[in-house]
Amino acid sequence: MRIKAISVDIDGTITYPDRRLHEKALEAIRLAESLGVPVMLVTGNTVQFGEAAAILIGTSGPVVGEDGGALSIKEGKLRKRVYLTNMDKEWILWSELKKRHPEALLSFSMPERKAGLVVLRTVPVEAVRELIKELGLNLVAVDSGFAIHIKKPWINKGTGIEKACEYLGISPKEVAHIGDGENDLDAFRVVGYRVAVAQAPESLKEKADYVTGKPYGEGGAEAIEHILREFEYLQ
Repeated sequence: MRIKAISVDIDGTITYPDRRLHEKALEAIRLAESLGVPVMLVTGNTVQFGEAAAILIGTSGPVVGEDGGALSIKEGKLRKRVYLTNMDKEWILWSELKKRHPEALLSFSMPERKAGLVVLRTVPVEAVRELIKELGLNLVAVDSGFAIHIKKPWINKGTGIEKACEYLGISPKEVAHIGDGENDLDAFRVVGYRVAVAQAPESLKEKADYVTGKPYGEGGAEAIEHILREFEYLQ
């Protein structure tokens, strides 16, 4: 098996704990790109956020946003966006949730989102899941630790990476993924090589081929360099 691309989560994986981009992670990403290995940014944040990060960091691979529900594909100097779903059922849920829990609040990023709702943690995730079940909606609620992501069950980082690979002309098994959260498990299921950053939950570390010794952005840098050595891009 030959790894031809690297996909990497953003928050906590190539950043400091406070979300500032880590210098060592930036250097490692640019090293991979210089060696001909495209890097894909994969995030639960908006695709617009991912696009901006990709431009500033200098990645050439597709951006996977909204936990796999939205893609940004680089075409020369331009980019096109692809959305894998809509939010018909999600808005039905939100209408009822707001009636029952007036304290419920949407993320400030919602106007840019088209693939899922992000609800602040002013409402317990269990209450959201109970309402989904009561209304008979085919949705899932995932607590990222920062907010509650409400989406179709087939929208995840794995399906986003699979779609991105179609544009790259490679198999998902030719991708190495680096992450630090439970929402990276779906990515781990489809890629060929898996790296968990040191502070990741045990559920992710158990599925990893390699766990970094360093946390956060230093761990992300370590992960990229490990992949480049493991697959002989670096000696």
